Amino acid sequence: METVEEMQRRITGSPVVTEHNELQMAGKFKAKGFWASWGKYKVDKGVLLKTQVEKESQRWVDIRDYAQKLQDAYEQLDAEGYEVISVVPLSCGSSESATNRGGAYLGDTGFTPTQGAVVVGKKRGG
Repeated sequence: METVEEMQRRITGSPVVTEHNELQMAGKFKAKGFWASWGKYKVDKGVLLKTQVEKESQRWVDIRDYAQKLQDAYEQLDAEGYEVISVVPLSCGSSESATNRGGAYLGDTGFTPTQGAVVVGKKRGG
């Protein structure tokens, strides 16, 4: 049975991008990619003994995590002698069913937050 990575490579012809993995590029260019964490929020659980439970939302991304991973990719490329020439945002789509207060189905709502990026660098002096 093939892995998800093998399936994506077979279908798209491109490698899977995971956190700060280098993509194989020929010559003077190098790329680093990352995915940031989903945003988190707290909800009350229980009636008499209420507690708060942390949940993930696929509506938004943890912007601090995204910014840190983007900075890390820039700094890694810089330390290896590359100048960043392009940042390609990666979006991830999802949807939720929308209902009114009575529970009647109203339709679906779609979300496509930017969750990651591929940062491309060019070798200095090359």
